[in-house]
Amino acid sequence: MDEDLLAGDSGRDERDNLFGWTVFILLLIGFALACWLGTFYVFGHPENPRSYRILQKLKKIEAPKRFEVTAAPPGEFLGAKKLYEKYITATRTQLQNENDELLRIYINNYQETKRLVPYAVGRYLVLEARRLRENDVVTSGVVAFAQAVDYPSVLIEYIYPAPAESVPLLEKMIYPGVTLELKHTVDLSAIVHIQRTEGRLQFTVLPLLYGTYALKQGQGTFTLEPPPDLNMPAGVPVVKTAEFQEDLRAYAARSAPGIASAPSATPAPEELVRVDSNPPPGINVAVAAPVTGAKGARATATPPPVEVAMNTAPAPTPEVVATPIPLPTAANGVPLQPFLVSKNAPAPPNPDAATWRTYSPGQMPRGRLVGTDELSSLADRMVGGERLYLRGQFVVTASEENRAVLRLRGSLGSALSHIVKPGSGSPRIIVDFPGGFVPPPEGSNLSRDESRPFQIIDVRRGSDGEINVYAREVTQAP
Repeated sequence: MDEDLLAGDSGRDERDNLFGWTVFILLLIGFALACWLGTFYVFGHPENPRSYRILQKLKKIEAPKRFEVTAAPPGEFLGAKKLYEKYITATRTQLQNENDELLRIYINNYQETKRLVPYAVGRYLVLEARRLRENDVVTSGVVAFAQAVDYPSVLIEYIYPAPAESVPLLEKMIYPGVTLELKHTVDLSAIVHIQRTEGRLQFTVLPLLYGTYALKQGQGTFTLEPPPDLNMPAGVPVVKTAEFQEDLRAYAARSAPGIASAPSATPAPEELVRVDSNPPPGINVAVAAPVTGAKGARATATPPPVEVAMNTAPAPTPEVVATPIPLPTAANGVPLQPFLVSKNAPAPPNPDAATWRTYSPGQMPRGRLVGTDELSSLADRMVGGERLYLRGQFVVTASEENRAVLRLRGSLGSALSHIVKPGSGSPRIIVDFPGGFVPPPEGSNLSRDESRPFQIIDVRRGSDGEINVYAREVTQAP
């Protein structure tokens, strides 16, 4: 009897030990699988702040590198309009996936990727610029918040990484009113993040080429350098939504519309050029020094617009780029057009003015024809990518070369009573004319129907309630 009991206890112990070892082995397998998956995630997603920190400690992540033009990552160069059309219809999930991938391939210095890198090109008006802080993704340099000159629904924040000794002069040379010209021939301005804000698109842009720059007419140089590392917990964009709105309000306050007077003398635009070991003739190079009161000076008097040509390839003679006066922006993102200087007759056509295709009456590309009574609803919901044409009866209230300001004829009472208070309910139509066209003189009446409408570029409501319509002449005179 006792032997039978002992035999039963021994069998039970063996079964218990076998079960325990099975559980232990399964736990080890689960732990190994979790480690493998975790390692795969950490190495495969460096854009995650925790993963980036682990890879830094393991020394498995490289700092952003400097690229040469001849060894740049292949990509596609997109102007403001193409950027808007490419991303405006993306869902929130699609944008998030795109942002993760764009930041990931930037952190990996575009290794082991076959996708084309989106590069930003075009002209952008700087609305605000500030020094980068310790709590930004790049901690040393300057960030410029800018709006596309030819497509106001697109904004960029251009991050200029620079060593601390170059930042004071960089702040002095990039300020509200400067025009940045990004060229596909010499610039590699890579997009690393896209954000949709109030119906507009904001792109975070980082340079892949770095060099030394100087003002041709001034003194001092600054040098861009790749950041030694990234502060990933800060995230992108650098200009957050609250700061985004504040920048727009600040620029609108500095650029409030009024009666413009012709300046007695317009200083020649300064030019930002690439400086190598031997500076081009005519450039006075000095060592960068802290600039005392630079920001205060900008607040009291806005300097004349400066054309910034980010030439990243050395050239014996710097290229001079003529830039039209850009449009300022109101608090809610409305591009503000100052009142034009009244003239009895328009100036001769400017052969250097912007040119686009024009059509015979009634032969324009297919689009939707709208009346002046629909402008209010368009201002509330934005134009988007739809092609729109405007018809109606107008009177010319101001005219200059290649541009005219119109009002609705019925709202003025007569062709000459063109002083209309903002917010009075009469839309202001700013029409651009291509090179070779003579705008109608002030006080003349215009009648446009379905055969010769204006093409609407944008419709925005100002902070004072006034509707501003931006349009183009796209038909030839019959």
